[in-house]
Parts: sequence; C-alpha cells; structure tokens
Amino acid sequence: MAKKNKYTDWSKEELVKRIESIEKRKKYGLMWDEERTKEKFEADAEDKLPVLKEVKSKHIVTDPEKPIHILIEGDNYHALSVLAYTHERTVDVIYIDPPYNTGAKDWKYNNNYVDENDPYRHSKWLSMISKRLRLAKSLLKKNGVLVVTIDDHELFGLLGLLEGLNAKPLGRVAICIKPEGRRQSNYIMEAHEYALFVTWGNPSMRGLNVDFGLDFPEQDEKSKFRWEGLMRRDAPREDRGSDYWYAFYAQEDGKVSVEPINGGIEVWPINTKGIERVWLWDKQRASEKLSELQAVIRKGKPTVYYKRREQGRVKPTSFWYGSKYNANAYGTRLLTSILPDNDFDYPKSLYSVLDCIDLFLPPNGIVLDFFAGSGTTGHAALALNNQDQGKRKFILCTNNENNICTHVCYPRIEKVLNGYRNGNGSNIVGIGGNLQYYRTSFVASEPTDRNKELLTKEAVEMLCLRENTFDLVSENDAIKIYRNKDHYTGIIFDQLSIPKFKKTTGKFDKPVSVYVFSLADDDFADEFADMKKVKVCSIPEAILRVYRRIFQ
Repeated sequence: MAKKNKYTDWSKEELVKRIESIEKRKKYGLMWDEERTKEKFEADAEDKLPVLKEVKSKHIVTDPEKPIHILIEGDNYHALSVLAYTHERTVDVIYIDPPYNTGAKDWKYNNNYVDENDPYRHSKWLSMISKRLRLAKSLLKKNGVLVVTIDDHELFGLLGLLEGLNAKPLGRVAICIKPEGRRQSNYIMEAHEYALFVTWGNPSMRGLNVDFGLDFPEQDEKSKFRWEGLMRRDAPREDRGSDYWYAFYAQEDGKVSVEPINGGIEVWPINTKGIERVWLWDKQRASEKLSELQAVIRKGKPTVYYKRREQGRVKPTSFWYGSKYNANAYGTRLLTSILPDNDFDYPKSLYSVLDCIDLFLPPNGIVLDFFAGSGTTGHAALALNNQDQGKRKFILCTNNENNICTHVCYPRIEKVLNGYRNGNGSNIVGIGGNLQYYRTSFVASEPTDRNKELLTKEAVEMLCLRENTFDLVSENDAIKIYRNKDHYTGIIFDQLSIPKFKKTTGKFDKPVSVYVFSLADDDFADEFADMKKVKVCSIPEAILRVYRRIFQ
C-alpha cells in the first residue's frame, strides 16, 4: 500500500484524485511539497502496515475494578492508524501539546528537521500535524472535542488548518504559564500559550471546576465554605492601588471593621517578611461583607480570613491565570518530585492540562493524547478520577526518542498509579488503576494470502484493545478467547473450528464478539444464527478497509 511517487506511472483517475486533494488544500491557503516534508517514519514503514505488540512486563494491575488505561510506544501516526480501527468514534476528548515550531533542532519529535532558516520550516510542521489531525478526527465521538495547545509560531497556520478540516471553534484560551515571562525574548517577554478548543459536533460543556482539590468542611445558611486568608500573597501593593491597600480593625471576639474602633487591632496586608501586599477585596466590598470575615489573633497578631464559598463548575473566561498553571511549579518541579533524574524539558502544568480536559470529559469518558511526552494528560485523568471516583480512561501515544516513553512517561504513570516517595521524602499514596503497554510493530502490506494470514495473527492485541477484553480465557492454535466483566471476545483462525468454538461459548452468559479469519471476507452470520448475543466480523478485511483509507 505504499504511495506512488512517480507521477508518470499514475493512471488518469489517480492524477485527478491527486489534483483534487491539492485543490482542497488551496481552499484555505495552505500548501506544502509532500516530498520535501516527508518524515522519517514514512520511509521506515514503507510497504508495511502497523499492528500492536503487548509488552507484558510493563502491564500494571492495582485493582481489577478500576479502569484499564493504554500506553502505546511508537510513532503516533502508526498508533493513530491502529486506533482508527480499534477506537473509531469512541473518544470524548483529544488533548495534544504538539512540538512548538520554535526553530530549535531538539524538539524531541521524530526528525530534527525544523531549523529556523529552513524555507520549508512551516510547511514541514503543518504537514506533520495535518497527517495526524486527519486521523484523529475519525476517533472523536460525534460531539467530541479536540484541544490543541500552541504558541504564536504556528497559531495562525494551525487555525487555517482546522478551518480547512471544517472544525467548529469553541474558543481560544490564553493560559499564563510563566508569569515572569521568557527572559530570552528580545522584546516583549511571552508569558502565555494558547489552548484551542474545536469540535465537529455540539458538545455539552461541564465547565471549569474552580474548587478542584479543595475541601469545604463548614456550612452556613448560604452554602458550604472554607476559611482562607484575605491577603493576596502574589500581588504587591504598587500593582493594585489604594482601593486594595487599607487597614482592618480586629477585635478579640474575631469581628472586624474597616473603620477604627476602640480596642481594635490595626491589620494591614503585610506579610511576615515585611513586604506590603494587598487585600483580595477592595474596601467598599469589604465594608459590605463584614459578616463574611473574621480575625484570628495569635500572639497578639491578627490574621483576616474570609469565607471562600464552594462554587462548583463555572463557564470559563478566555484568560486563565493563577499559580496552578505555572509550568515551572506544577510542570518541571512536579515531574522532578516524581522522577528526580528525568531529562524532559518543559512539561506542562498538571492543572493546565487537567482543566483543559475536564471542561468536556465526562466521568466515564476516554481522553486521547498522541503527543504524550511526560504523561501529564494521563496523570491529569487519574487525578480527576481520584477527585470524584470517576471511571475516565486515557490513551497515551508517544515515540521513544531520547527514551521519552520508557524513562519518563511510563515510570511517571507507574508511580502515580502505585504511589511513590517524592523529593521531600514524603510518601505519596497511589491513585490506583491499570495499564496495558504496547509497542507498534509492522507486517507486510502486499495483499497476498500469506500476508493476510500473518496480519490476522498479529492483530490479536488490536482486537482485544477494540473490545476492551484483556483477560485470556483459553487459547490454542485455532482459537483464542478473552473476556472482561461485560463480554467475551473470540478469535477463530481456522473456520473448521467454528463448531468447537460454539460449543465452548454456548455456555457463556455474556455477549460474545467473534472475529473469524477469512481470505475472502466471508459473511459468517449464518454460522452463528442459532446463538444469541453474538456479533460476528470477518478479518483481516475489516482492518484492511481502514488501512486502505489511510495509506492509499
């Protein structure tokens, strides 16, 4: 199924099809030379079809009742090709943080080919991302959502590309990931990146959970609340003006006032180091909400607290700012606390990713990240499950360039699942969950009988992944049977074994999905007409139909 490169050998129909594909790209003003933008993986896998191979030594099981997550090591184009068969229209949210086209040669993805002086620099990046987005689109549910984080280098090209794919924009968020700005900038120091939200349907938004990770142990007639300090620790006095710089007057019984009272202790927003800060509320608001405030006096020094009320989910704005989005604190430092010797540059803040996926990911949904990097998306999905006892599943795909998968992504997920001792020596309890680990492999694509038989044998892991059945029940040369708590999957390599398979599975009290090897794509419905709760499919033709659409 390799693509032809010599146009002189093409038929008229092939040439017309090629011209039509070029015209489609011209519609939204993006063009690139496919020969000059070809990636290394395309040459390595020419005349081959991707499959998955289990790496059983890396499987993780902590609790059979918890979700089974997936990690695929290999080029993400090949992984997406497999998922196009196993997970078509099943993914709720796709979150990706593709390599930013900054001109650096160490971008840690596939080819070190995006030099800042390369005249095809932007074409190569767009070609790379376009191939993958076209595949990714087929994995989303009808109302699924794609989230892409990006900076200014490829923002506008990406927007044009998404428009050309008929994506409907849901909004663009600027996330402040580095409040102090990037010092290497020559002029304006960039402090943010973008998160683009698009869809091909009409999704329901869950909203931003502004209370994530917080407990609200107290309650009054209005709502649940928690006491939090009213002084802003991150805002110096000169940043906010006089409205937020004023004194409270605290009494021994905890009552406060903004006007001087007899016996009241004067309280200014000054921290323990003597640095002048500001209050969270201006003076007018504080005077109107004195009942929401209290002072606690310790050793003669009062601290003013306010009732932070539980808000739940709110409609987000287009600008996200706060310490939890800081890529240094909750990206680099967090990863180092989990993996002290890691060599991964610029991991995302856990909470930046968490908020992005939580907006549209239901508690039992599937999130896919095919630029998984250090595994932040998987960590975020696990953190959400831990918060609300959800059943979210993640699928992570990453190559192993510079040992990203084996030395960073996998060990991070393993530690988050099982628990670990962080950099401070504290024991962090594992969240729990299960992981299936795969590597991409290949079989020859020439449609011979021998290759079809080989593809069927090598597709066992793909079929188990498609059916989410990983527990082996029985196997021999002709039949393999797997199960989960809901149903069984049977794979029949020899049609003569169908009667034996039916005799075995006739005792099962759950539905059975049956895959039967056939060189001619036979319909085996009549063979199983006498059995209830059975779904039959002929292979490998079902897989080849998907691959023909992708690779031709």
